[in-house]
Amino acid sequence: MRMTMALLLGIFLLAGCDNAEQPDNNAENNTAQAPVAESTHKPIRIRIELKKSAPQCEGKGCPHVHIAWLNFEDQPVLNKAIESRLASMLVRMEGDAIHDGSIEGLADAFLADASDMAMASEQGWELSAAVKHQRCEHGLLTLSMESYEYTGGAHGQPNVGYFHWDLARQQWLQLEDLLIPGQEAAFWAAAREAHGNWLDEQKLDEAFRDSWPFDKTDDVFFTNEGLVLQYNVYHIAPYAMGQPQLTLPYERLTGILRDKYQPGQANN
Repeated sequence: MRMTMALLLGIFLLAGCDNAEQPDNNAENNTAQAPVAESTHKPIRIRIELKKSAPQCEGKGCPHVHIAWLNFEDQPVLNKAIESRLASMLVRMEGDAIHDGSIEGLADAFLADASDMAMASEQGWELSAAVKHQRCEHGLLTLSMESYEYTGGAHGQPNVGYFHWDLARQQWLQLEDLLIPGQEAAFWAAAREAHGNWLDEQKLDEAFRDSWPFDKTDDVFFTNEGLVLQYNVYHIAPYAMGQPQLTLPYERLTGILRDKYQPGQANN
């Protein structure tokens, strides 16, 4: 199937590890910028934007794909890990089209599946995703990843995840890597407490608690208040309640979370 594609690259400096990226309200108007002289001393962040749609379809409801993510200059291992994590989020509702597992391959497969559905254009099929620089402190880079897929029905399927990268070790970190070895059980005990507090704050009854019990999540991120557990729709609550978050205060994680990942702690 013939398709039109726009692949845009935006190059800009990562001005410092502790400076989080500000929201980009003009993402579609970004153009490539030449690095300034000091770029030789700082890592350069590259924004990649992929847009695809079927040229034979016209109108606002045409199936389309819009994915934007980050790469870093001279960081091939990191870039591969970012793209792998993002691609894993896009493999959500498997269709019939064959793909190679790459971001572009998944975009092609989505549009190929749409072309096989007579109602896809009327329903306005959509696949979108964005990767943003969320935090970088004490050598730990965190990226937020959000995706949205709509293939008809009452609503689409949003998804949010987080990616952690140890800059010194050049390693993709999972949740267990952020914890002191042997403290996983203590961590999930703290998470259950936070879940119980959340249920109480929401004033949810026993019927809700039986229908939507506590569950683990692999997605967490750091804030000034604590470590936040991120859940997606239908995980621990119905769609109408969105994407719940449970915050574990840092004082509750003493002896559980590695000190070097706590804000204000020395990198050790």
